[in-house]
Amino acid sequence: MVAIQHLRRFRFVFALAALAGVLVLAAVVTKGGSSQAAAPTPETSVIILSGDGMGAQQRTAIQYAQYGLDKRQPMDALPYAGLLDTIPAGPVAVTDSAAGATAWAIGKKTINGYTGLGPDLKRVPTLIDIANAQGKSTALVNDHDITNATLAAFGGPVENRDWKIAIAKKMIHNNKVDVLMGGTEKYWYPKGEEGMIPDKIPGEDVGEGKENLVEQAQGQGYQYAYDRDTVSGLTGPQALAIVQDSAKRRWVEEKGYKYKKDPHYVPVKDLVTKALEILGQNPNGFFMAIESDDLDSAGHEHDLKNVLQSGRTVNQVVNAIQEYRKVNPNVLLIVTADHETGGMTIEDAKGETNTNSDGDDPIPYWSNKARNNAGPNGEVPKRSGPVKIKGTNRRFKADWTTPEHTGGMVPVTAVGPLAEKMTGVHQNTHVFDVANEALTAGP
Repeated sequence: MVAIQHLRRFRFVFALAALAGVLVLAAVVTKGGSSQAAAPTPETSVIILSGDGMGAQQRTAIQYAQYGLDKRQPMDALPYAGLLDTIPAGPVAVTDSAAGATAWAIGKKTINGYTGLGPDLKRVPTLIDIANAQGKSTALVNDHDITNATLAAFGGPVENRDWKIAIAKKMIHNNKVDVLMGGTEKYWYPKGEEGMIPDKIPGEDVGEGKENLVEQAQGQGYQYAYDRDTVSGLTGPQALAIVQDSAKRRWVEEKGYKYKKDPHYVPVKDLVTKALEILGQNPNGFFMAIESDDLDSAGHEHDLKNVLQSGRTVNQVVNAIQEYRKVNPNVLLIVTADHETGGMTIEDAKGETNTNSDGDDPIPYWSNKARNNAGPNGEVPKRSGPVKIKGTNRRFKADWTTPEHTGGMVPVTAVGPLAEKMTGVHQNTHVFDVANEALTAGP
């Protein structure tokens, strides 16, 4: 019994030490830049970049595999760092993406499943509304479905995150969001219509709506794009780009698929660069929310390799934004996550067996049986490692505790006006507080 008490005490002290280490790291990172970021102006712009499901372990794995131990990855090289809680309103302890992103969008914790609405379901201004009121331009960009819960929290307030067509309608109502880019045509086209992207898998993305929202958007002045050439030709000020959905993961659905050869695949960094080109025409500034939803899917499926691939996308987007900020420094960039997914842990590749729980059923979503589970004797599944730490001979693997979200804090990094306010430990609603202050700064 005494030994158990000592063990418990050790674990508690270790946990406190680990948290303290993170906070010290945040302070050290902050000291690497100036003690205070630039003050916002009426023309300040704000970008929130979400790696959906990207907890500390995911960020660390991406760092190790792609940047090694000496060079800091772009998302972690930003000068200010902190931690955010993720707990939603209501009786549960773990958030979904809808509630997690709504905390950023309206500054209130809400019930899982609600997008852009408080727990009382009353409509309040989102950061999109606030930016519009300031005469700024607005954009939502995703590597997956534009109407996904995270982006819906900003542009499509509804009480059920699965009301995708209603969300799409709200996003273009009165040209509410100037630039919309991502995947999934079926919510934008009438029932039975294929849209502009060929459906190689029968019925995979056939229209489900009652009306043609693409034509409606075009009638309101939106330019429409659906492949690399048409995206390249966008000039704004309003644009709707519906391109290949989650193209880098499509090989698991379509045998022989090569995303680089698909003209309807547009790299997320290119979508963001085009969005910045359009948004930058407005002298009043802009607000943009960007999500990598593929990271969340990888966590649900216990797929470390897809975590790393999606993490590369996040870092590419950060690089694209930082290039823009070289000429336009009056942009606040916040990089974080709505929650962690999968209970992922990094373990040494030597001698450690996997004890992970089952992931989503089926695992992965493209299979009719489990593919990413540990073997009967703890064998490491192929998609969980081993992975080499770049520049070394060391290797690691991933283990998992759940196919769902977890309730731990998530890292946040930032650069630009008011970025220093993201240091420390905060509720996730703090993202709204800082973004709102930046968007509404007076002369």
